Amino acid sequence: MTPDRAADLAAHAGLRLSERELTEVAAIIDQTGSLAPETEVVARYQAGALTPGILTFFLPHMWRYREGDSPVPMEVWRAMFLSAEYTEDMVVRTRPTKTVRAYRGATEENREGISWTLDVRQAKYFAAERQAPGVVSAQVWVTNIPPHCMLARYTDGWEQEITADVRRLTIHPLEDEGLLPKPRWWWRWWPPRGQRSGGS
Repeated sequence: MTPDRAADLAAHAGLRLSERELTEVAAIIDQTGSLAPETEVVARYQAGALTPGILTFFLPHMWRYREGDSPVPMEVWRAMFLSAEYTEDMVVRTRPTKTVRAYRGATEENREGISWTLDVRQAKYFAAERQAPGVVSAQVWVTNIPPHCMLARYTDGWEQEITADVRRLTIHPLEDEGLLPKPRWWWRWWPPRGQRSGGS
């Protein structure tokens, strides 16, 4: 792949990369033959050898087309998303302004994973059908995800997926959904905890 072709792909994704970054993107694609070179990108990321722009070029594709048995720990996926730009359907976008209600089908120990859905039916399917062999304790979890916790969204397919860092959010089993406050339009103006004047 040539840097010019890499520039076309970057532009389509809403990315503005330097000539050096485009040359590196083209080299990675030539080396791996893939737009989602999980092993190579993760190795370079962990070595501190990727710019946020290069990571953003590859990460949305890597997540969308990852294998179900990906060896990459969830903590690494989360860290990479936190280092990359926010994207929707693999295109860089302005971060949303509204809090959303989201659901996740998982075991209790995995309830803080980054993959959530806006459709409770999809979460029920994942809880029942997309767990590791032998897992029978999965259920549906629910939370409110504010804009500053959103990492990416995939809305052009069946899943209606949102990736998010929910580690500091209140998460309830679906049967206790009523305990969560209903997202309000004015929540968009409320800054994250730790950034409020006079607060901690």
